[in-house]
Amino acid sequence: MSTKLFRHRGYGWHVLLALLNCVMLPGFEAIADKGEASEVIVYADHIYIGNGQTVDDGAVLIRNGEIVAVGTDVKSAKGATVVRIKDASVTPGLIDANAAIESSDLMTRPLGRRSPRAVLHDLFCPRHVDKISVGCCGSRCSRSLQHANGEACRECGFPNAAPPLEVGNRSWPTDVENSSEVIPHTRVLDAINLRSPDFARLAKGGVTTVFAAPDSSAVIGSRGAILRTAGPMKERVVRAEDAVKATMGTEPSWRGGRNQMPWRSRVTFLTRRPTTRMGVAWIFRKAFYDSILHDKGKELGGADTPPRASLGALHQILAGEIPLRIQARQQHDILTACRLAKEFGLSFILEEGTESHKCLDEIQAQKVPVIFGPLYIDAPGSRRFSTEVGGSLLHTFQRLLEHGVPTALTANELRDEDGLARQAMYALKMGVSFNEVLRAVTQTPSRLLRIDKEVGTLEKGKRGDLIVWQGRPFDADARPVVVMSGGRIVVDKRPS
Repeated sequence: MSTKLFRHRGYGWHVLLALLNCVMLPGFEAIADKGEASEVIVYADHIYIGNGQTVDDGAVLIRNGEIVAVGTDVKSAKGATVVRIKDASVTPGLIDANAAIESSDLMTRPLGRRSPRAVLHDLFCPRHVDKISVGCCGSRCSRSLQHANGEACRECGFPNAAPPLEVGNRSWPTDVENSSEVIPHTRVLDAINLRSPDFARLAKGGVTTVFAAPDSSAVIGSRGAILRTAGPMKERVVRAEDAVKATMGTEPSWRGGRNQMPWRSRVTFLTRRPTTRMGVAWIFRKAFYDSILHDKGKELGGADTPPRASLGALHQILAGEIPLRIQARQQHDILTACRLAKEFGLSFILEEGTESHKCLDEIQAQKVPVIFGPLYIDAPGSRRFSTEVGGSLLHTFQRLLEHGVPTALTANELRDEDGLARQAMYALKMGVSFNEVLRAVTQTPSRLLRIDKEVGTLEKGKRGDLIVWQGRPFDADARPVVVMSGGRIVVDKRPS
């Protein structure tokens, strides 16, 4: 093959690496699978089952990816892989029931090519600390490391720079379809790169299963997917089409390009509702009423009619065949979600629920489960640009549990030092018991995702997803040393 092909337009090494990624990686996976022992036994000082029970000085035996025994008198066959670490604790693999997956790690700009906006950025914004392609203002500004005095960045458009040590994904770009505000017929899985390095980051933090959530740029958004973060590619997709996510609040108005009202005779793709909270509720209500009219054989019309392709999914949501989630942060948005759900006889899961401490009675009365988080004092990610974060309290998670509300914790787009394990640590610091915290990142999310027969606790017959911790899980100095997915060791930080 001519080397000119790989030099064309500066794409060279990007094309070559992409080809190697597609051709070589499946082979590497197959080799790893063949070398994996069919039986693994994990010894630990403490085994936390995930349902409130604990086994001391015991072992977990996994055979062909399935847990076959947990207890103090567990024996393995000769030749089994043995995992034994000093001062070890074992928990189920963590489950993030509302993860924002970074799907574009491998979609960087080719080296040597720069957009006209980037050139203008250099001309008008001389405050570059260094000319390297790292995040500016938390976005993919191609030249700036940081801007001084909080001046607007001419490339990425956001004011101020992200803290240089901030961890997590870029959470403000939108990856979902923007042709309509009602898109439950689309799938977030189709926008996700299953080979993204973000999955390795999640697995490194002990997260073995995630609900890959669509972003909140649509009033009624895409269908999320349940995915495993590691293991053979053929086993990674647990459920390709799961719950639909709706959003109450301000984000459908500004994410994905910011909706606009008509200006004189100027009408563009962005000239549409909603531009207010009232508009968000209107779009949600009209979509479901149009679905009901369509089922009765009546013609649909008027502004903001949902796409015809979405009507089948809307009907399935009304029938309870497709689960519904609603993201709402502020008290009045949570109450709007409850009111709309009651109007249509819908059950839903509340996402984020920042101010749910202000309407605990309503949440409890309507039996609404909550996927709460992330916990924060200073709002991370896209939240910092919204007006919906002023009522955040660190003890809200505890208040939800005290009112008997099934509640899972999520880190959403945060990773590493602010990831799901650290969210659990914050909850512990706020006075929640260890068993309740562990449930909130294992058993409870598995139930909300309806996969509790497979994962969420360390019990016989369940999948061999677990973490071996050095020290007590979620302590400030604890860390995952070994992470297993389906009985395979996918993260191994044991000293060699």
